[in-house]
Amino acid sequence: MRLPLILAALVLAVPAAACATTGGRDPLKMLQEADANRDGVVTRAEFRDARNRLFDRLDRNNDGFVSQADGGGRLARRRGGGGERMAQLMQAMDVDRDGRLGRREFVEGPSLFDRADRNDDGVVDRREMAEARDAVAAMRR
Repeated sequence: MRLPLILAALVLAVPAAACATTGGRDPLKMLQEADANRDGVVTRAEFRDARNRLFDRLDRNNDGFVSQADGGGRLARRRGGGGERMAQLMQAMDVDRDGRLGRREFVEGPSLFDRADRNDDGVVDRREMAEARDAVAAMRR
């Protein structure tokens, strides 16, 4: 498992302001990849399904939580500086402040999907995706 995958996963789960901490990785890529039927829009159900699959991959020790025990600390230290970004992102997602992310926190917590779905209809359409991409690009400037 590579740190960029973990960071990208976490970026999708935190408010858009955290997107600037990904060090150049496109935080919208995984949102776009959640479009399971490739119709150009991402529904909330598609997003949750993708997040559930990603949670299963990140929970390497199968204890029902994403935490340092899954190797994040070791990977972050190897990448130099990534540990601080990962800690900030995990802290933003850890609603119950227990130092780990349960499936519900990971899948149902505040996310980039929520920020991108501007009209709150449960779908991120092409226009909203473009607006989200523009917003992320502006934060990187």
